[in-house]
Parts: sequence; structure tokens; C-alpha cells
Amino acid sequence: MMKQYPYINQKLLLLSLTPFIIFISCNTNTETKSQTANEIPISIAIVEEKSFDNTIELTGTFFANKEANLGASMPGKVEKFHYKPGSFVNEGDLIVELSAELLTQALIEYEAIKKDFERVERLYKKGSIAEIEYDHLKAKLEASEVKTEMIRKSTSVIAPFDGIIVEYLIEEGENYFFNFNIEPGYSNTSGILRLMQLNPLIINIEVNEKDLKYIKEGDIVKVICEAYPELNLEGRISYIKPILSTISRTATVEVSITNPNLKIKPGMFARVLITRSEQNAACVPINAIYRQPGTPEDYVFKISNNTAHRTRINRLKTIGSWVAVDSVKIGDTIATHGKNRLVNGSKIKITN
Repeated sequence: MMKQYPYINQKLLLLSLTPFIIFISCNTNTETKSQTANEIPISIAIVEEKSFDNTIELTGTFFANKEANLGASMPGKVEKFHYKPGSFVNEGDLIVELSAELLTQALIEYEAIKKDFERVERLYKKGSIAEIEYDHLKAKLEASEVKTEMIRKSTSVIAPFDGIIVEYLIEEGENYFFNFNIEPGYSNTSGILRLMQLNPLIINIEVNEKDLKYIKEGDIVKVICEAYPELNLEGRISYIKPILSTISRTATVEVSITNPNLKIKPGMFARVLITRSEQNAACVPINAIYRQPGTPEDYVFKISNNTAHRTRINRLKTIGSWVAVDSVKIGDTIATHGKNRLVNGSKIKITN
């Protein structure tokens, strides 16, 4: 009978340990299920190296090479237009005449003073009058001459450069009183007419500070006119503003382009393409990029050890369905589908 006790004890011991084994097993399964439940299912992609034509595309507007609102230095009545709107004029051409009453008066006064001076000059040479009287009349004549010339200039409008009369800002016969023409994008100074030089034209573009190192004055660039996309246009960088905007961190760059047939008009929309050398870069699928809501900041989630690591990136170039970016390396694993559910440090489960 005593020999059966060990057997009974072993059986009792096994029966007593069974609930603990079942409890431990259930607890382990629960923890595994809980851990699995916390993993976010995602699809992944591998960062690839791609080459692309590193071209900067900027938008701008065509403007006249030279522009001026021409008027007179004094108010007056517009007597005559010598050219119609749209006419081409050469530098120095008389375009507009104003009323000449003041000029006529000034000329009469000048002629009278001139005769008096000639008479006094003869007497002075003979020694009949004092030098002070001669000097006084000479100064008066010179002042009258300056006054007459000033009034002469105020009664006519002369072309300061070759160009086209775009429009008259007042009508013939009206009085000119330093009227202002306010039109966005163009000169709003006082004037009687607007004169523009339309060949060549210029395009003003804003170049980001990081791209300024790739351009210099004299560089040839491709230009696309949205109104005439079939035209094969080339421009030349003629001026780079030496300071940047403190708000946009861009510099104004001027591109000059020939316009011999005057087909392109000021105000038309332009695109300027500045071509740089071919470049290789790390690229990610466009659907891997996550934008922080309410901000312009872009991110990707790098995956390592089944954990998501949020990484801020900057877009360099879009190449079809891929985007060249910084802050990642070729061969990195990144999240695509399911990325919107991730936060930094999320545990993930790869489904593809």
C-alpha cells in the first residue's frame, strides 16, 4: 500500500498544477493578441535612386522694356496730338502740343529784354554806363531765357525714347492737370499719354534664395508664352536684383526677350525654364508623403524594427508618380498605405 503513495502524489501534483499551466498559457495568448492588436497594418515601399532634368520653372509677366507716362511740367490745354494711338515714334519726336499763351508772353518779354541789353552793351563798351548796370541787365536777360525755355518745354511733349504710343490718358482739347492713371502693374505717374518700348520685352520672375547660385547675368533660358505655346522663345537674364525680399526670401530677376513682330503683349503670362545639369536623388512614391494638417510641412514614415519614425522632408522634384526628396537614403523602407494612422513610434505590421 505504501508503494502507491508516490504515484498518487504525482497524480495529485499534476492535477493541482493544471490550472496554473492553463492560466499562464491563456495569459501569454492574451498578451500576444494584445500586442498584435496594437500593430498598425501598412504597406511599404523602398526609397529608390532616380535621375531627372533639374529644371527650375518660374512664372512671370511680360512687361515693356521701357515705359513712361509723358506729360508737361505745367498744367495747360492740350491743343494737338501729332500721332494716333498705336503709332511708332522716334526719340525726339514732337508728340503733343499744349496751349502756348504763356510761351508767347515769355517770348515777347525775352525779346524786349534782349533789345535793352544790346543797347546797354554798346554803351558799356564805350564807357558811357557803369558796369553794375550792365551786369544787372545781363542777369535779367539770362533769367528770361531760362524761363522761356522752361515754358517751351511745358507746352510740348517730346518722345524720350523710341516706342509705341499705347494710349492717350486725356482727350485733345482737354486741360491737363497732372492727372494720375492708376492701373495695376503699370506706371501710375501723371501723364498725357503712355509710351512703351515693346521690343525687346522683359519678364520679372522671383527666384528662391537656394536657386540663385545656379544663375548669373547673361544666361540663356527657355521662355513659354501661354498665349502662343507654339513659339520657340529664348530669353537672357539681364538683371539680378542684389537684395532679397525679407518676406518671401526671393530675388527679382529680369529676363529680356526679343519681340520683333510685336506679337507678344505686355501683361501676358509667361513661364521661364532655367535648366540645370542632370541630377540623381533619393525618390519616394508620391503616396508615401504625409502633409501635416494646417501646415506646409511634408513627412514620410521610415520603418525599422517594425516601428515607424516620422521624418520631415523637402520636395526637390516631382518625377511622374515619384518625388525626389531630402532627409532619406536610398534603400530606406517607408510607409505608403496606412501612413495616415501612424504617429512617431507606432508599432506596425507590414501587409505587402
